[in-house]
This record gives sequence, structure tokens and C-alpha cells, in this order.
Amino acid sequence: MNTRLARPWLPVGMLLLAAAVFALTGCEKEGMPADTDPPTGSQITNPEDGSALNSPVINVRGQAEVGATIDVYINDVYQASGVASPAVPSGPLGRFLVEDVDLGVEGEKTLRAVITDLYGNVSDDPIEIHLTLDQTAPPIAFERVDGTQWSDTLGGVWQTSLPQTRFVGRTNVSSSGQRVRYGINEFLPDSTYTFPGAPGEPDSIRFYVPITVPPLVAAHPESLVTYYAEAYDVAGNVASTPFSIYWVAAGKETAIAYDDGDYGSYDNQITGQSGMMLAVKFQAPVWANYITGIQFHTMNDQQTNPQDPQAPTTMPFLIWIWRFNQDELPGIAANDGMSSGDPYSYPEDTWVEWSLPNPINITNNSYFPDKQFFAGMEWQYRSNPIFGLDTDLPIDYRSYRWNWSSWELQTLADAMVRVIVSDLPNISGKARTATLTPVVESAPRSR
Repeated sequence: MNTRLARPWLPVGMLLLAAAVFALTGCEKEGMPADTDPPTGSQITNPEDGSALNSPVINVRGQAEVGATIDVYINDVYQASGVASPAVPSGPLGRFLVEDVDLGVEGEKTLRAVITDLYGNVSDDPIEIHLTLDQTAPPIAFERVDGTQWSDTLGGVWQTSLPQTRFVGRTNVSSSGQRVRYGINEFLPDSTYTFPGAPGEPDSIRFYVPITVPPLVAAHPESLVTYYAEAYDVAGNVASTPFSIYWVAAGKETAIAYDDGDYGSYDNQITGQSGMMLAVKFQAPVWANYITGIQFHTMNDQQTNPQDPQAPTTMPFLIWIWRFNQDELPGIAANDGMSSGDPYSYPEDTWVEWSLPNPINITNNSYFPDKQFFAGMEWQYRSNPIFGLDTDLPIDYRSYRWNWSSWELQTLADAMVRVIVSDLPNISGKARTATLTPVVESAPRSR
């Protein structure tokens, strides 16, 4: 057997290093002067200068002359050494790895690398970088989940039927970011607020994270999800607190009515002139979150359609939803004013329903206190359309007409106007849609 074939192969890097050493020492034996120049061009490539780290033991990587020894010090205390090997592909400098450098306890660190080449020449200036060892995660605190109600269902969870909620949490300025996550899903803050901390403590941060509903389908109209609110810093420390949301797509919807549905006599009607308005005060049930539609009982205007005697003669009007003003009268409009449609497009002497193109979210108590609002219309034509009045007792004193300068309470009747409210913004057949999207409210408009 050939014994040469049995010898193990030397690693390529070691062969190259050995060849470099042989070439350098061979030149010296032939009478050439030894290298007396200190090594130059050395650098640390990882970690970066100014880094914040959360691991007390690190590896230091960089570039230096092939064969040079790298001695690493932390705050002037020796830690470990390494040797620069030829780079692949080759270049003017080799690469080094110094393993298991101990940073010690938390705090600011100065990492210094002293480079000594094969001839014992020491670099004029050690490589120096500054690091921070930080192993303390920023604080994290749960405050609330907007748009939800606490329920003891399933052992105590936050429950909602809204398509979007908002987590509110607290941390401090040691945090570089915040998030809410479950699985691969991540939700980021849409706003933060910084305010002074307690004496001697860092400033606090309150952060707001919108969370959208997971897919809900008819077969699975409910979903319990455990989320994790997290605050993290530049060193990679993460603090986490769990909370659960029980998403429910119950599909409740109802028409709110203060009239009895019977106008009694054709004399019981109300109309107006262009620019006048009719409004009724409503209060939605606690489970309702959206206004989705409005109903009016139209009356016969006793006119004949010149094109078709059997067709109606109803004219367009504007449909409005208003917030309360300081006098609890119609104030800022919550929609842009929806047209009822073309002339003659809706019937007379019946209930007619219009669906709002953008359901109006009434969960903000500042805008809709106790889910109260006004709904009604604005005339665009003289004495058309005409709506029914319920004169039967008792009168609810919720109907008003705008006379171009003030709102007049209708004390003798209830205007036959109703609204449709729902827990979710849209319905598909008898079940909720598969994926629910947030509702974008129209810009408010003063009236």
C-alpha cells in the first residue's frame, strides 16, 4: 500500500498560510531585510461601531494581514485572540474570527483589537469600537382594547363584533418599537404619545395599535385569538404581555322606529321647500355599531306623471345623518349627503328604504354619546316629496324641521322616519361576509 495515499489532506487555508510563511522566511534567509512595517488596513467588520447587543459573549470578525495575530481587549482587559487567514477569493488582506469574547456585565464597552504581524510588528493604532451590552427589555403594560367589552366567556376575554379594534399599551423611551402579533401576523402602531415619566424615570410612551378581524365565515362566525403586545429595543430585547380577543360575527340588525307605522289620515303629512330639512333623534341599542340604512314613509303628492299616469312623481332629496350639537340638536353631518336618486325613481304611499354606501360607525362616544344621533333629509324641490306623520299618542318629541334658521320641534306628531342599525357594516345573505374590512367614514360636514 502507498503510504502517501493514506496521509490526510491539509485544509486549503492552512496550506496557503504555510506557503505565505515559507515565502517570507525564505526571503530573510537569502539576505533580504526583515519586514519592519507595522500592519495597516486592519478593520473590525462585525459587530459595528455603536452597536447595542444583548449577548454577553460574542464573536469578533474583521480583516487584517494574513498570518497576523489579533488580540481583543474589553475595557483594556484581555479576552481572546485569533489569526488572520487568507481570504477566498484572495485579496490584500486576510480575514479573522476571534471567538468567545466576553463583554462582562451590562453597560458601555470599548472593544480594542491589537494587530501583530508575522514579524512581531504591532499596528500603530489599535482598532477601537464602542458597544453597549443591554440585556434589559423595555417595560410593557396593557391599558385597554378600544372597541371591545370585557366578557367572562371562555374564562375572561375582550369581546367585539367590530371589524377593527385598537390595542392601547404603555412602555418607555428605552423602547425602539412596539407591535402586536399572533403567529406570523404583525400589527404596528398608527400613533404614539410621549409624556414625562415619574421623577428620575425615563419618559413614558403610550402606543395605539389597530387590529383587524381574522377571517370569519358562516361556518365559523366566531374566533378566539390570543395576541402578544410587545415592546423591543435596538439590542433585540423584547418584553411581551398576552391578551385575548373573542371576535363574534353575530349578525344582529334592526330598524329603530318611534312611529306606530300608521299615518291615520292623508292630512297627516309633512313637506318643505328647497333647503328645509327634516330630522328625527335616534338612540341605537348597545350592541349596534353601525348605521346602515334609512327608511321614509312617502305620501301621495296628488300629481300626475305626464309620461305615465301609473308612475310616481317623487323628486330627489338628500339623506343626512347628523351628530348632536351642544344643544342636542342636529349638528355636524356624519355623511356627505346621499341623493335619493333620479326623479320618479322611488314610489309613493309606502315605506322606502335606502342603504348608506358607507355605513356610519357610531362607537365613538365623543361623536355619538350613548349611540345617539339624528337621521333625516333635506328638500331640494318645493313641496316634494311628502312624508307621513304619526299623530297617535304618545308623542315621542323626537322630530324636528329646519326652517332655514332654526330647528323646530314637532310637538303634534312623530315623523315617519326610521333607521337600520347593525353590529357589523355589511351582511351577505343570512351570514356575515368571509373577510370584514374597516369602514372609512366620510369627512364631516357642517350644516
